Amino acid sequence: MDADLLQLVLAALAFAVALNLKLTLAARRSALRALTPPVTLQPGHTLPAIRATVLDGGGRVALGAAGPARALLFLSSQCPKCRAKVPHLASLVELAGDAGLAMSIVSEEPRWRLASLLRGTALASHTLRLGRADYRLLNPLRASPAYLFVDPQGTIEAAGLIGDADWRALERQLTGADGMEHAA
Repeated sequence: MDADLLQLVLAALAFAVALNLKLTLAARRSALRALTPPVTLQPGHTLPAIRATVLDGGGRVALGAAGPARALLFLSSQCPKCRAKVPHLASLVELAGDAGLAMSIVSEEPRWRLASLLRGTALASHTLRLGRADYRLLNPLRASPAYLFVDPQGTIEAAGLIGDADWRALERQLTGADGMEHAA
């Protein structure tokens, strides 16, 4: 066998072994991540320190620091239930602000998708964009429509899906009504 051909074959073999090793390690890491359930924030946990950007260009906001009580809402532009809730959330955000509760939509989605979701409302100034890693800290299961209620010290008081019992209790407090008509 010619020496040049032998070197070419050995180089191709070395490349194949290196590629195989890289793919094997990537598959192993992926399998380990799949076996490890994501840590979801629960009542009693402290909200991690995260910085978010206000969608309408209103600057940056620190989450997890001491501050006003917060309701963090997780909506997806691709979720029909989320889209249906946006008009009602727009009115709740106003009431929440009057009650001293900072209600914010939190998302990792691009601006154009959020603009489509929020079209016709004034919610852009109440929408926070996060990087993917920070968003996954807050909502690792990517649940929507969902929420986190956070007290002024940064401790999570409640977490769940918009429309559950804790959410309806908040609606009743804000609207003074029974809130049941908005639970769907």
